[in-house]
Amino acid sequence: MNVEQILAAFTQADDNELPLAGIEAAKANWALFYPELVKVIDEFIAEPASLSAERQNILFYGTFLLAELKYTPALDKVLELFACQDTFLTPIESVFGDTLTELVPSLFYILADGNPEVLSDFILGDHLAMYSKGSAIEVVFAQFEAGVVSRAQLVDYISLWKNTFLISTGITHNFLMSVLATSCIDYQINEFKNEFIALCNKKVFDEDRASLAEIKAWDDTDGLKQIELGFIQADFNLVETFESWGMKDEGATLSEASVEEEMRRLLGENNPFANTIFDEDFIMENSVPVSSLTKVGRNDPCPCGSGKKYKKCCLH
Repeated sequence: MNVEQILAAFTQADDNELPLAGIEAAKANWALFYPELVKVIDEFIAEPASLSAERQNILFYGTFLLAELKYTPALDKVLELFACQDTFLTPIESVFGDTLTELVPSLFYILADGNPEVLSDFILGDHLAMYSKGSAIEVVFAQFEAGVVSRAQLVDYISLWKNTFLISTGITHNFLMSVLATSCIDYQINEFKNEFIALCNKKVFDEDRASLAEIKAWDDTDGLKQIELGFIQADFNLVETFESWGMKDEGATLSEASVEEEMRRLLGENNPFANTIFDEDFIMENSVPVSSLTKVGRNDPCPCGSGKKYKKCCLH
């Protein structure tokens, strides 16, 4: 296959289907495909909002092919790609979505190949990435879990990151402080216990990421180990991973035509919901204020009813 055929194969799948032909063609012709992937990455870095849907498809699946193929020479380029603001509705979030927190840690772990220094430099970098920096923190803890980073090294990194985040507080640094605190709890790095608990009075944590009560409780008896629980994969299979994601959502979404048909059914003349579904009084009477919803702590029972702690179930 030539380059044009390989790239075209990524756009031939129907909506919500994996571009299997493109993935296999890219793997079989990697020497041809990888330079094109770099071009797409560079296009995104230069003008994030300019990529067509087809080019976004190549960027998304091509990036995770790097993890499957363990193509470590791409690490610097991948870190450059993810060194951008990645909060909700940013261009990179629109391309990568939930994978920023769910799968990018595996990508970083595999490409970093036991090198924590390059990840620490990324974490300390003067860029706006928030979730990607959090993923990099989790990866260094996972490297400790795997035995490639010593406890003494990890303690040094934690001290360096913590001191840097405390220089200036804000949305990003508060989020990263919470990632750091909960990672220390999960991995029983209790050298920082008293310091983190004392910081609960300083407004330096993101309480949506970790409640102050959880940090103060410092329950390290049942930690979340990233590799042990499969949240970080040392061996990544792109098709298997995304097919499993599809299975979780199977039947949960409707096509646009199906949505329109369902709305017509609900609003039908003989349907009991016809007069209430968009009735303002009905909505107000049956709504629950967001402020009244109970926040679920990472160590609380998961609200899905699995019997597991939230951090070991639906949190991820």
